[in-house]
Amino acid sequence: MDKKRLLNAVPSVGFAVILSLVGLLLCANTVYAHPALYDGYGRPIDKSGWFMLNVRGGPSVGLVHAEAPMRLLGSIGVDVGFAVSRDYNAYIILTPNLQANANFVNVSLPIGFQYDIRLARGLYLYPRMSIGFSSMIFKSSLDYGPFHYYSSDIIHGGTFIPEFGIKYIVNGRLNLGLEPFSTPIFFNKNGYSVWYRFMFLIGFNA
Repeated sequence: MDKKRLLNAVPSVGFAVILSLVGLLLCANTVYAHPALYDGYGRPIDKSGWFMLNVRGGPSVGLVHAEAPMRLLGSIGVDVGFAVSRDYNAYIILTPNLQANANFVNVSLPIGFQYDIRLARGLYLYPRMSIGFSSMIFKSSLDYGPFHYYSSDIIHGGTFIPEFGIKYIVNGRLNLGLEPFSTPIFFNKNGYSVWYRFMFLIGFNA
């Protein structure tokens, strides 16, 4: 709808994200100048470092106020995490993600908190909560004689994403996992929409 407002908002969001990243890197450098080798229970730390990067993807299905063309989507996202505990289990995490099909795109830029719960060596459950900025883009096209016309409507709002997953860490570096529970919620003053996602992930720690 209001493309000008979206363009004006993007630089502000980008500047805030850059400041957040710089602050997290400075904090991490201070906290891990002398990193611990063991957690609070005397167990060796499974992860090779305080930085985490994962790529996630999977199907997304509309649950509430998500009729066609919003119902069946593909989803992809990136997790950029910075550990804020000496055992590398508590993370501040940026999770930009995209849900889309041929006629609809939902772009989100949330920031959140994730905590890894150790089950066994290398095996973790993790809850994560994220909140941030989101836009829904509806695309349409029309053929008129030899001409083909395109149009799009953009709706801005916020996003809140509760998630729960399980992962296995190979040799302290390689992350392999899945998220059986992920429910992105788009909201603004006019209403909300809810999706369910089942995500697979691969990534690394450093």
